[in-house]
Amino acid sequence: MKVNIVARHFDISDKTREYIQNEIDHRLDSVYDRTVNCKMIVDKVKNDYIAEVILNVPGETLTAKETSNDLTKSVDFVVKKMRKQLTKHKTKWKRPIDPDKQFVESFEEE
Repeated sequence: MKVNIVARHFDISDKTREYIQNEIDHRLDSVYDRTVNCKMIVDKVKNDYIAEVILNVPGETLTAKETSNDLTKSVDFVVKKMRKQLTKHKTKWKRPIDPDKQFVESFEEE
């Protein structure tokens, strides 16, 4: 999956970009392969790094945000959160329909 990586208020190296791309490819693509678009926003505020993932899947947009004092920790935590959301989204759409629940109309006899 192609990840659009945006760095705010600082520059990230090619090695860090590759690390982010690999984390998303290995951790998220294995869970759900129907993603439409993925955007990773990395921001530096004072001594903290904020990582945010915006993932578009059919019918929904999922977001996760994490703050830490280390960039790789922030990326790891946010990918873990997104993996949990994707798993929940995937199981939500795969739930079987209960055949016992049927629509019953009530008729008044005259």
